[in-house]
Amino acid sequence: MALNVRIVTPRKIVFEGVAEGVQAPGELGEFGVLAGHIPLVTTLKPGTVVIHGSPRRTFKVGTGFAEAGPDRVTLLVETCEEIESAALAH
Repeated sequence: MALNVRIVTPRKIVFEGVAEGVQAPGELGEFGVLAGHIPLVTTLKPGTVVIHGSPRRTFKVGTGFAEAGPDRVTLLVETCEEIESAALAH
């Protein structure tokens, strides 16, 4: 089972796709979401979001909110920038 994932800023949809899982920087600590997750709404602090899929994608995000359910994750964030995978190697 897969997750439908969306990352949305006030200006645009930065990412929309299917993933195996998502890691995000919650206000109370980092959390992960896999398919079948219980409904969740939480605040986000600035940090790194990792979308586990093929390929794995990494984003630097600002503050915002996350809503998760059994088959979806939506991140509403002030800012979002994808981190190039080559930049992670350095």
